[in-house]
Amino acid sequence: MGRGNRHGVIYRDRDDYGLFLRLLKEVQNRYPFVLQAYCLMTNHFHLELTTVNDPIWKIMQPVMNHYARMFNQKYGYDGHLFDSRYTSCLIEDDRYFLEVSRYIHLNPVKATMVREPLAYEYSSYRHYMTDGSRKEGEIVTDTSRVLGAFRTDPREQYRMFVEGKISHAEQEMLIMKDMKENELWQPW
Repeated sequence: MGRGNRHGVIYRDRDDYGLFLRLLKEVQNRYPFVLQAYCLMTNHFHLELTTVNDPIWKIMQPVMNHYARMFNQKYGYDGHLFDSRYTSCLIEDDRYFLEVSRYIHLNPVKATMVREPLAYEYSSYRHYMTDGSRKEGEIVTDTSRVLGAFRTDPREQYRMFVEGKISHAEQEMLIMKDMKENELWQPW
């Protein structure tokens, strides 16, 4: 995970999200890794990836450094874009691997940016729910390990695994947001 300095915005428009994903793809071509899940939020990003031959820093350093330089140049900023180096953890357990994937894909739902994870454009969740077709040059998300954990109809089972984690309280909060209500609302 990487977070904006002082929790600041690191993606301001559609082109910024695209740039980050293109840089990730370029680095993947130089230092192969398997990308299982991603979600680019407004002020941070999550990547679930498996390195092949190179240490994680060889992947993250060029992506973050190049992106920060281009972002600062585009917007006329100086200084640090990210609050620190990325945060990483080793995932050795298959169950935890699935939980991390679910956490990443539910991030925009929990932030009340969308109602369901499929509606969020800057996430790999759509790669799990569709036939896997990509645009030319788009970063490839390898869904095989996650979907391989489900026996029959893996896409539907993964969808139920992810979306079934959205709690009643979260659903109620989304409804209140849609209705532009707050907790002080009183019935007549």
